[in-house]
Amino acid sequence: MTSSMTIQWPRVLLGGLLIEIILVVVLIGGFTAAGVDLSRNISLGSSVIIGVACFAAACLVAAWLGRGVVNRVVLHGVLMGVAATLLYLGLVIGGGQLSVALAAYGPFTFVILNGLRIVGAALGGVVCERRRALRGAAALPV
Repeated sequence: MTSSMTIQWPRVLLGGLLIEIILVVVLIGGFTAAGVDLSRNISLGSSVIIGVACFAAACLVAAWLGRGVVNRVVLHGVLMGVAATLLYLGLVIGGGQLSVALAAYGPFTFVILNGLRIVGAALGGVVCERRRALRGAAALPV
C-alpha cells in the first residue's frame, strides 16, 4: 500500500473523540442548563436539537482536522463520524442503556440521529476538499 492510500488513524480517532466530547459538553450542559430531563422522554424539539448538534459538531471537527490530511479527506471525515458513533454506542451499550436510549428516541430517530453524525463528518471532509481545491486553483498562474 502506498502512502497516498494510508489512513491517518490517530487523526481519525482524535476526530471521533473530539466530536463526542463536544456533543457531551454542549448537549448535556445545554439541556441541563435549560432544565430538560432527557432520561424520561426525548421530545421532537430535543431530537431536532440533538440532530443538528450531531451534524454540526461532526462537520466542524472533520473540516478542522481534515486540513492536516494529505488525501482522501472525505474518507477520513466519514471514518471520524463512524469512530464517534462507535464511541457513543460503546458508551450506551457498555452502560447498559441501549434499551433506554431506543425507548427514549424510538428506533428510527435513534438511527437517524446517529447517521447525522456520520453525514456531518463526511460533509466536513467535502468542505475541506473544496477549500483545498479552491486554494490550488487560486495558486495557478493565469
